[in-house]
Amino acid sequence: MKITQISAWQVDLPLKEGRYNWSNGNSVSVFDSTVVEIKTDEGLYDYAECYPLGSAYLPSFARGVRVGLTELAPHLIGCDPTNIQQINQVMDGALRGHPYAKAPIDIACWDLLGKHSGLSVYTLLGGSAQDDIALYRAISQESPAQMAEKISGYSAEGYTKFQLKVGGDATEDIERIHATRAILKPSDILVADANTGWSKHDAARVVGAVADLDVYIE
Repeated sequence: MKITQISAWQVDLPLKEGRYNWSNGNSVSVFDSTVVEIKTDEGLYDYAECYPLGSAYLPSFARGVRVGLTELAPHLIGCDPTNIQQINQVMDGALRGHPYAKAPIDIACWDLLGKHSGLSVYTLLGGSAQDDIALYRAISQESPAQMAEKISGYSAEGYTKFQLKVGGDATEDIERIHATRAILKPSDILVADANTGWSKHDAARVVGAVADLDVYIE
């Protein structure tokens, strides 16, 4: 099997809540997504996507995905998409770093391998460890009361794991953690993620102030 064509499209994915906020005043109001299609000479084709969370969350950005693909695609035409190791070697040889731009190619090739072999991707990757996956819900950084209200709504939908976006003012972050933990069931999981927004002093202060609560601090 050989890759004959790689195409990409830019798609705006609106956020249900309208805006997603995290530390240091960062936010996004839409996910800038890149959808990739890989076609082969055997008629098989597959899709994958990449949507970095803005440009200040990780060392990645949406337009970088598409520019990276223009660098990578010419080198991949004619390659066997089911030879995942070779695909990644070709990509690493053509473009140093930028794994986020390579990710949708890798994902689509794994799915093509699954179609070609008749096996699920999780089987190809080593098998399943569980039958069900309990999803978590990320809670955008807002006032303590607003975050608690959102958790209450998502809890009613069946969510049992929540990740708070903190990393703002340490005093308010302490209030956020207390307000949200107070409305959760004892079995619910709460994570407070500061996204590098705290100094060491603030981190120590917050951890000390919530030491009596069942909460993970990231």
